[in-house]
This record gives sequence, C-alpha cells and structure tokens, in this order.
Amino acid sequence: MRRILIAVVIILVAWIALKNTAYSSFLGEADSSPDAPDYYYSEAWLDRPETPPPGGWETPWGVDVFVIAPPVSDPAPKGLLAADTPSLTDEYQRFMSGLQSQDANWTVYAPAFRSPSPASTGATRKASLAAAMDDVSLGFKRYLSADNRDRGLLILVAPGSEAMLEPVLSQLRSTDSFRQRFAGIILPATATADGVDEITGSCSPAFDSCILRTSMEAKPNVLRYVLPSLPRPKMNYTADEDFPAEVDARMQALSSWLDENAAKPAEPFDTWAADEVVDVAPIRRPNQEEDISGERGN
Repeated sequence: MRRILIAVVIILVAWIALKNTAYSSFLGEADSSPDAPDYYYSEAWLDRPETPPPGGWETPWGVDVFVIAPPVSDPAPKGLLAADTPSLTDEYQRFMSGLQSQDANWTVYAPAFRSPSPASTGATRKASLAAAMDDVSLGFKRYLSADNRDRGLLILVAPGSEAMLEPVLSQLRSTDSFRQRFAGIILPATATADGVDEITGSCSPAFDSCILRTSMEAKPNVLRYVLPSLPRPKMNYTADEDFPAEVDARMQALSSWLDENAAKPAEPFDTWAADEVVDVAPIRRPNQEEDISGERGN
C-alpha cells in the first residue's frame, strides 16, 4: 500500500511539473507572420459604431469610450496571432461581459490587434507585444483623425493591456479644446499608475483626477493548478455591479461640463453638404440648346 501511495505522489508531482511544458509543446508554434490590420476597414475593429454618432457640435455633447482590449488568453500556438483571429474577438466579448456592460449605452471604439500568444515567453512574447502596441497605436491614430468628431473621450484599459497604454497616451493632442474633452483613463484595480500621470498630462476640469481606478480585474482559472495551462492562463474578467454606473457618471459629468463651459465646434461642411440640394443653372454651349450641366456628374 505504501509503495502505491509513493508511486501516486511521484506521478502527481511529475504531472504538475511537466504538464504545462508538454501542453505548450503540443500546441506548437505559429507558422506565419500576420500582417498589421488596416483600420480603414470595419473588420479591423472589435467594436465600432456602424454609423457615425452625433459630433461635438450637437447637444448633449457625446462621449466615446476607447477600449484597449485584452490580449488572447485562450490556448494558441506560440508566436504572433493575427488581428482577425476568433480568439481575440472571444476574449474581448468575455471581457466586456465581465464588466456587466451589456445594457450600457456606450459609444465604443476597440481596435483589433496582432496579439501575443499565451504560450509565448521571453523574447518571443516581447516582440509580439511590441507588434500589438504598434497596432493599437495606429488604431488610436485612426480614431482621432477620422472618428472622434470633436466628441469627448474616455480611455478604458483592460487587465493585461497596460503595456499598450503608453503609445496611445503619446498621441493625445495638447490643445486646450482637446484636453477639455478628455475624461481620462479607467485602469484595472491591480494596475500600477507609476508614471501614467506624467504621460497623460491634463484632462477636463470636470475631474479632480485623470485616472479612475475601478474594481475591474482579471482572474485565472483555478483549475490551472491541476489541468494543463500556459504561461498566460485563460482569464476570467470581473467588475463590481456598479462599474457601468461609474463609467456612465464619468461620461455624464464630462458631457454636462462641456455643454455648460466649452465653446461648441463648428460643424464640418462635409457632414451636411451631401444632404443639401443645390440647383444649378442650365449650362449650354454657344448656339446650342442642350443643357450640359450634368455631363460630368451632379
């Protein structure tokens, strides 16, 4: 009986020691280097409105939530995962569901990105993370240039995505009008804010602090101790039930402050020109009756 018990203990110790290495080897390595996403296309976004929301020239002043989504934690081969991998979409949806935001009326922009594999470690994961940072930075640049439309902005950082925040913050505009529209950053409960204030700069006078620390967090599956796992185990995302209300309150505070204190931007010409009907006087060649005003398009 004693020998059997010793054998069982040895087997358990060996299983715990080797299960993760064996599992990682079984998954193998990615055999391709995926291209960076093109954020002109809707397929390159995990979340983006189908139609442009009202611009900052409307009342009430709208506020966007730019989400830096979590990297993939579902099992995957070592290497760099493509931005359109279903695992990244699943991770993002699991994250948003954990925030209990299904019923929230937020205007969300969340760029997809090439994600580090949860099986990657060391230099491989570092290089993959650098690619993810580049992608999210380009996604934010596209958002600012094409999608912001003078609306307010709140940045939400998912647990595990803190490294991707700095390249986003480096692109924040320094103009007074933009800073008045900036509602700051929502950080996970466990994130360190060292140096973030300096990089972030100022935000709207509506707030005492540009950083809102919340109950948002990620917890690995407890079964990872007995089941095969990877260097980055599968994450479950949670937040207190009042988390959506905290975000809503932040957005409402910014919107109200802007409506009461900020100068309304002028509506760009191209937002309404297409809806205007312009009558054009007939254009005729000399000595002819034919109207040629529409020959090159209306």
